[in-house]
Parts: sequence; C-alpha cells; structure tokens
Amino acid sequence: MIRLIWIFLKIGFLGFGGGYAMLSLIFKDALSLGLTMQQFTDMNTLDLLAPGPIAVNSATYVGYMTFGLVGGLVATLAVCTSSFVCSALFLKYETTIVNNIYLEKMLQYLKIAAVSMIASVAISLLSDSLFSSELPVVSIVSMVTVSLLRFRYKLAVIPSLAVVGMVGCLLYVCGV
Repeated sequence: MIRLIWIFLKIGFLGFGGGYAMLSLIFKDALSLGLTMQQFTDMNTLDLLAPGPIAVNSATYVGYMTFGLVGGLVATLAVCTSSFVCSALFLKYETTIVNNIYLEKMLQYLKIAAVSMIASVAISLLSDSLFSSELPVVSIVSMVTVSLLRFRYKLAVIPSLAVVGMVGCLLYVCGV
C-alpha cells in the first residue's frame, strides 16, 4: 500500500502535460504493481467513458485493482495531493513565477516531453491492440472507423466512441 501511495504521489507531482502524458508513467508503474496489459487497456477505455480527469480515474482503477476499495481511495488522494500543494505554492509565489524566463523555457521543454510520453503509450497500446489481439481484423476495423469518424467527418470523441461501441456490441452478438 505504501508503494501505491508513493507511485501516485510521484505521478501527481511529475505528470506534466495532462492525463494522457501521465499515462506513460501510470503504464510502467501499473504493470509493476501486477496489472496486465489487458487491464491497462481496459483502464484506458474506462478513462474515455468515465467523467473526470484521466489521472484520477486511472489512479482509482489501479488502486482498486491492486488493493480493493481502500486502494482506490488512497491512490486517488495521492494523485490529487500534488494539485493542492502546487496551487498553494503558486498562490504564494505568483508574482515571482509569472515573469520568470527560466520557467517559460522549462515549460517549453516539458511540452515536448509530454508529447513524447503520450506517443510512447499510444504506440504500446496500438501494438497490443492490433498484434496481440484475438481479433486483429476487428481491432483494425475499429481503428479505421474511429479515425474516419473523427478526422474525415469531424465527429466528436464521445459520439465516435459510441458508434464503435455499438458496432462492437453488434459484432459480439453476431458471434464475430
């Protein structure tokens, strides 16, 4: 349990770039806690469907899967602690921080790192979904469908996921 707390405190404090960037940190540590790649993929699916920040949803899921209800609560509190600490520090030192050229440069490099972290998780999930799947054709069709709906027809994320989810249910009912 101490390790779980430490992991999500670390993720909360080092997770620059938002929830998707944090996924690479969560990915490595979730696997070290004993989650399988399938459970991690399930977590990402639930992150898209459940309301709330990705880091909080992921912490709750990983904590629950490893230590039950108490683990979910503890991991959630641990990942949220950084927000409270950073907000308090920012408010205290706001005038010093706002015009700091070094901080601006650091944030530029953190953006690049965040994009790299997001890409690494995307590649891991893509390779697992396409090449380790029992149904690679269904995975490929789903990926192409979501891509078309999102980028060609400019359909929002939630309706795109709903369409692919309904197609998945239909394929399941048909026995594919």
